[in-house]
Amino acid sequence: MSATSKLPGQQVSFRDSAFDPAASERYCLVAQVDKERFTFAVLDNLTNDFLAFESWFFKKAVTDALMAEQIERLCTDHAWLTNEFKRADVIVTTEKFTFVPAPLFDSSAAKEYLAFNVPLSENDVVRNDVLRQTDARTIYAVDRKLENALLKISPTIRIRHHLTTLTEKILASAKNQNEKKMHAHVRQGQFDLVISDNGKLLLSNVYTYHSGEDFIYFLLFASEQLKLNPEKFELEISGEIEETSAVAAMAKKYVRNIKFAGRGTEIRFAKEFEQFPPHFHYNLFALHYFS
Repeated sequence: MSATSKLPGQQVSFRDSAFDPAASERYCLVAQVDKERFTFAVLDNLTNDFLAFESWFFKKAVTDALMAEQIERLCTDHAWLTNEFKRADVIVTTEKFTFVPAPLFDSSAAKEYLAFNVPLSENDVVRNDVLRQTDARTIYAVDRKLENALLKISPTIRIRHHLTTLTEKILASAKNQNEKKMHAHVRQGQFDLVISDNGKLLLSNVYTYHSGEDFIYFLLFASEQLKLNPEKFELEISGEIEETSAVAAMAKKYVRNIKFAGRGTEIRFAKEFEQFPPHFHYNLFALHYFS
């Protein structure tokens, strides 16, 4: 392993000896923007191996505009982040979103759809993603400064809403399975909940929580609304959550069938990735499905 130099805000950084920044044209970059956090990894498109990973925490980047400033600074200082990758993809975490069935979607009315559900500011850029697994669109807002900062990583970078990637991944994995499944992707202070039945989407939403009690309340409320029995459905958990955490303990108390997500067998990871559990950064690594 050859570690990169330590820069302000950097928390985790490693890369396999097989990673060659000078050969970036054969690699794919996947990235994720969360509250105060920017994470990215590099996939060798030829061998299907993830070779490098970095996570940055900017505690003062409490708005998208401030995060944009940090990403722009990182683009200037980083040794290889702005190299010409074969492909670059990023997911942006934002609560400014809504879903619209594809047959009802009109691109000229996208901003109107979103403004009906969430308040928008003059700095918001309205974007939309195709949900291939469920014939719908994710409509969401990205701060203009943040969008411009991400385009400095690569002018062809593909931006998506975080629920687009997660929902597509869950539905694809649940297809042809004659059962109801619930997937909770846990983030700092929030979790994303995707519920499917035989590969069909029942719910995809974001919840804010402050304790294990909050977490299980929203999870059981959603299951009650959809008439799901906690004794029968399977709950899969992913994200930055320890298996011994209060949230996990509360889930195990009320839901019979629980498992933590894995990374799958279709891609491989350099040994350095073993320093965190397989269910960590689940949504980030799912981006490689969108080639």
